[in-house]
Amino acid sequence: MWRCWAVGGVLGLGLLGGGLGTLYAFRGYWLRKVGAYFLPHSPVLAPPWDRICVLSGRPYERAAGAVEAYHRLPRPILVLGGLVEDNLQAAGYADPQECALTRQALKRLGIPDSAIQMSCVGTSTYEEIRHVEALCQQYKWRRILFVTSPFHSRRVEKLAARWLSPKGIAWGVFAAKPLYYSTERWWESEVGLLAVWEEIAKHAYYHWKGYF
Repeated sequence: MWRCWAVGGVLGLGLLGGGLGTLYAFRGYWLRKVGAYFLPHSPVLAPPWDRICVLSGRPYERAAGAVEAYHRLPRPILVLGGLVEDNLQAAGYADPQECALTRQALKRLGIPDSAIQMSCVGTSTYEEIRHVEALCQQYKWRRILFVTSPFHSRRVEKLAARWLSPKGIAWGVFAAKPLYYSTERWWESEVGLLAVWEEIAKHAYYHWKGYF
């Protein structure tokens, strides 16, 4: 009997090892699939736009994306984000709000002050989308282009579909080119790895909160 158990154990371990080996061999395919879920699924909204909205976070990366959109059609750039970067604040930085950092990046990239509209409201993507919703209703904006980082795009799309589409507001998401990783091989960079795992956690949280 013990010999049967031993043989069965060896076979089981062999199958397990083979399965794990296969998963490892095709890890790039499956990891790429995971990353692709968080990339934009909708086509980029064609111009004209009422506003180019830069969401907070990764100010230089997203500012560069906004500049690219601006050169396609010069429209006012709405800069969002009320979160204060605590490390910069502790270091005595003059204006540590994320919106201020994005504004500095835009100016450094050649956007004139006259084309930048500051709206330093919201400390989360959900709050920023709801703020844009209120601005659209106040100023009768009907075409909004959001600029954000690649793996943040899917969450923005889901929020915009929930809160803007029912109001008759057309929107699109422009994914800025990441500075430190490739979206095709995100797991090879710590920055890319953190970006994807952060989106997995935030998607779960947003579903739990009923934001989508």
